Amino acid sequence: MNYIRSGTLTLENVSFAVNGKALVNSVSLAVAPGEMIGLLGPNGAGKSSLLRTIYRTNRPTGGRVLVNGKDVWQQSAQWTARHVGAVLQDMPADFPLTVSDVIAMGRSAHKKLFEADTDHDSALVEAALDLLQLQSLRDRLFRTLSGGERQRVLVARALVQQPAVLVLDEPTNHLDIHHQINLLRFIRNLGITVIAALHDLNLAAMFCDRLCLLHDGQLVACDRPDNVLNTENLAQVFRIDATLTRNPRSGTIWIMPA
Repeated sequence: MNYIRSGTLTLENVSFAVNGKALVNSVSLAVAPGEMIGLLGPNGAGKSSLLRTIYRTNRPTGGRVLVNGKDVWQQSAQWTARHVGAVLQDMPADFPLTVSDVIAMGRSAHKKLFEADTDHDSALVEAALDLLQLQSLRDRLFRTLSGGERQRVLVARALVQQPAVLVLDEPTNHLDIHHQINLLRFIRNLGITVIAALHDLNLAAMFCDRLCLLHDGQLVACDRPDNVLNTENLAQVFRIDATLTRNPRSGTIWIMPA
């Protein structure tokens, strides 16, 4: 069952401040359908603050966030939940729900209060279980899963929302390198519109169409990985002296810190 949608995401001079301090400062960005954008920057650069303006946690103090041409902050929370899926860094894991239960929660955005699940809902959950190779874990309690398994479940939950845009905040956090690569490769191959905050610059270069570099809340570069990950940006933003080469297998830019 094909339930993957791709929409447009447009940030128009988006700013976000707390107590007069700007955490995000006039960021503009247009993301095309099916494009995967990597959001880079050191800790405190404003990555998570910017992403939260997209899935309606941080109301912008300036500018607009548009999904398929509509300002998410002018729409209902339910509308946003139907159009924007989010996989966050630290999700609570102590609730007594099974894998299937957690994935089915993604359908709540399309339902009225206390409305029963439909055959369509069940079909979407089954498709997500198959797609993420979670059938063998469907009856396991979510809290008993490994970090990599939990991330796959949370991606499945986001996908059954049938969002136009998928927001990922450090999706590879706490995962080993095997699960990092597999998760990013899977997301890349979905064909959905993605904006993801990432820490690993080499993995970002491997899997993202464009990289957007934040520094002190400002967007200082947004282009193909080769044009963003240069020695000047690495020195200015990340404060590292690096040698740039090519990954011999993927051909993508590869960073070796000195």
